[in-house]
Amino acid sequence: MPSSTDWYDNNAPAISRTYDSLEADRLNAWMADLLPTGRGAALDVGAGSGRDAAWLAHRGLDVVAVEPSNSMREQALSLHPSAPVRWLRDALPDLREVLRAGLAFDVILLSAVWMHVAPADRARAFRKLVSLMKPGGMLAITLRIGPPDAARVMYPVSEDEVEQLARANGAFVERKTRTPDELGRAEISWAQIVVRLPDDGTGALPLLRHVILDDDKSSTYKLGLLRVLGRIADGAAGYARRIDDERVGVPLGLVALYWLRLYKPLLAANLPQLPTQTGLTGLGFVGEAYRQLSDLSHLDLRVGMSFTGERAAALCERLSRSAVFRLSARAFAS
Repeated sequence: MPSSTDWYDNNAPAISRTYDSLEADRLNAWMADLLPTGRGAALDVGAGSGRDAAWLAHRGLDVVAVEPSNSMREQALSLHPSAPVRWLRDALPDLREVLRAGLAFDVILLSAVWMHVAPADRARAFRKLVSLMKPGGMLAITLRIGPPDAARVMYPVSEDEVEQLARANGAFVERKTRTPDELGRAEISWAQIVVRLPDDGTGALPLLRHVILDDDKSSTYKLGLLRVLGRIADGAAGYARRIDDERVGVPLGLVALYWLRLYKPLLAANLPQLPTQTGLTGLGFVGEAYRQLSDLSHLDLRVGMSFTGERAAALCERLSRSAVFRLSARAFAS
């Protein structure tokens, strides 16, 4: 079945000349003031002729350009030979090569790309994009409004869909504009949207934020688990094992350890975790083993520490109890 990539492969010289006839400064002026003022990293998805990737690079950003069409990448390298851009053959919704590189970006640009992503793939594709954004990062996306070009395998797009996907992933729309088509096609206009990922200063995985927003927060333990996963993502990400491009596995014992580290200073300060709870009573994960660790600082509960005797036995029992307690939340975690 023909794909949009086939069309671009077959028409690369002509379409590249057309794209590069448009001035990048003028075309991108709608969002230029939102770009980082110092050094930063940018990802141009569906970079085509390289016009925008080169523009971002000349503004001082370290740019990775993604383009699935071999012919378009060849044209881009010919048209912009001096631009310091790293090119990858990759595409939405997977972005496997970008994810494999382990990079994160201050700016992600999708210029005239979203209409090529099948509607069934868009929720997954948007999650991938958000997972590649740094806290405070921006996603600049332009939507072709008008009749689709069947030869290029296009699908209808809408501003409402992008806004809903942004909210579902814990981001927000910072700017929306509309502009006529720069090539003079009266039946086509462009919606331009900047999506911003909040910078909450935690360094936690962005997808955790979307889980928090979607959950009703009826249990403080749920938020506790999210905080634990956020701490692991921030300080112990190397212990995570990649399962596939949407999931990672985290050792349950590590979750139990961080759970204990998280709650120990709160309970030591006699801060209630529920409206009707005081001290150590009323908490399902607190038992005799926990009380035997009362003189142990939460700062000592870290990977690499060694314990012996009764304290070691109490800690093992405590971690096992926390692990079992966490398993009871699997319906929430799933």
